[in-house]
Amino acid sequence: MRFPPHLIGKFFKFVAVGALVGIVFSILFIALPVAGLLFLISGLDLGWNLQWIPSAPAIMTFGAGGGGLFATILFIKDRYIPYVEQVPDFEADADEPDSNKHLH
Repeated sequence: MRFPPHLIGKFFKFVAVGALVGIVFSILFIALPVAGLLFLISGLDLGWNLQWIPSAPAIMTFGAGGGGLFATILFIKDRYIPYVEQVPDFEADADEPDSNKHLH
């Protein structure tokens, strides 16, 4: 299947923005709380083993991968299952003379 070049460009832009948003979310919701945990543990001198905590580049890489994957899924979903909202027909109500009775 051949896709037009503008669609491929939109896809890569979509994935790039998703990856950047994933990096920001991973920093806000994973890296900063982990940094606070490390600060608290070292400040209280608890001596816990913290080898399970990933490094900052690994956290950002996982965030970029997750955000890019999520953006890819949304792009494909929107391509094949478009969002359609049901809109009420206001003109049909305006044609009926008694349509404003419920407002009184």
